[in-house]
Amino acid sequence: MNRQEAEDFVYKSYLKAEKHQNYNTKDSAKRRPELLRKLIREQSGTPCVVITGSKGKGSAAAMISGILQSGYRVGLMTSPHITDFCERFQVNGCSISDQEFAFYMSQIQPKLDEIDAEIQENACISPMGIQTLLGLRYFHAKHTDFNVLECGKGARYDDVNQALHQYAVINSIFLEHTRELGATLEEIAFDKSHVITGEQKCVYLARQSKEVLSVIQKRADAFQTPVKYYGRDFFAERIRYTNRGMRFDVVIGENRYRDLTVPLLGGHQARNCALAMAVCQDIAGDFNLTDVKRKLLELNWPGRMEVLSSAPLILLDACIHSASCKNVKNVMHHLGMKQAVIIIGIPDDKDYAGVAKAMQDAASAIILTKSQNPHYVFTPIQQERLLAAGIPAIWTDSVKESLKKAKLFGQPIVILGTTSVISEVKNLKEF
Repeated sequence: MNRQEAEDFVYKSYLKAEKHQNYNTKDSAKRRPELLRKLIREQSGTPCVVITGSKGKGSAAAMISGILQSGYRVGLMTSPHITDFCERFQVNGCSISDQEFAFYMSQIQPKLDEIDAEIQENACISPMGIQTLLGLRYFHAKHTDFNVLECGKGARYDDVNQALHQYAVINSIFLEHTRELGATLEEIAFDKSHVITGEQKCVYLARQSKEVLSVIQKRADAFQTPVKYYGRDFFAERIRYTNRGMRFDVVIGENRYRDLTVPLLGGHQARNCALAMAVCQDIAGDFNLTDVKRKLLELNWPGRMEVLSSAPLILLDACIHSASCKNVKNVMHHLGMKQAVIIIGIPDDKDYAGVAKAMQDAASAIILTKSQNPHYVFTPIQQERLLAAGIPAIWTDSVKESLKKAKLFGQPIVILGTTSVISEVKNLKEF
């Protein structure tokens, strides 16, 4: 098995079943996490934290991993990737090599093929389950002391959640993935609250709405799992923008950690760091603050309010929901961007219209674009629907074309899109 064959195998079972499934069916009827539960649990010997939420899961996971690296060897599994599939599996900041990826996939392939051969044609082994099993196998071989795993869309039917985890983190939840998880905020919160399984020493919550808090607290109470809340048990304050990113203090109980800096833009990143610090303080005890500050400064998390160019000023963010636009506009304000050309690359079944509406008052022009990834659907109907809503927009057939048109306006550019669009932007040679 070579590197490409290994990546293809991740999706083999899913692609076989996809043609026998209804696209609009919820995860509860399509996903089968029980298929790999035994194998994943058998590989789950290392202490672990699992992270879910609607936004900021990856950033918080990277921060937890970085902070713990000040004293531990840490495995990190996130998804999706930006430029290379192997980014999804890291040990102390270093991605799995192509050779290792192929090797460990070849180790787990026979058993997975055996399981796949026994299930119905409309059922599949989840790609997330295969990644979780491979990640845990790889981390075990690398003798990690602690693992950090990021869930996909939800938690209840997410194979990542099958890993034994002593700590659970729930970042902010909003109305998203309604096709798969549920039509209401409470339904989505209920799905994600299943990251609490009864095995946790503690669950850590970012800022949440009252409806979400009620759902999560009910599940935590059912398992008698302690809960720590942003704003009560930990928080960030004195948040300010600097030329190196965000600087802030983190307060956790009686402890104050002053002048932390992350090379990411937006006040939400300070809050993500407070969430990460709260988890790590319970795991690691006292910090060597000098080492922690150094690790946070080394954080590299592309596509999160990333500055691609200063002339013209170009920002890039994996924003696919209107709920995230407030953070984008706050960053624009602090960078002195009163208006910008807004490029939106969000699939038809996601919140492209909500993002366009939320960004309209900050847009000198809106340009719609598409990813070349065949698994996502982008069509010019987006332009028609926005125009019907009173939002004029320009349609383009590629990321490269959208940037070419945006530069003609001679203004700052903000690119917002799904991760496949972010990847295509990062692969351009124009910055």
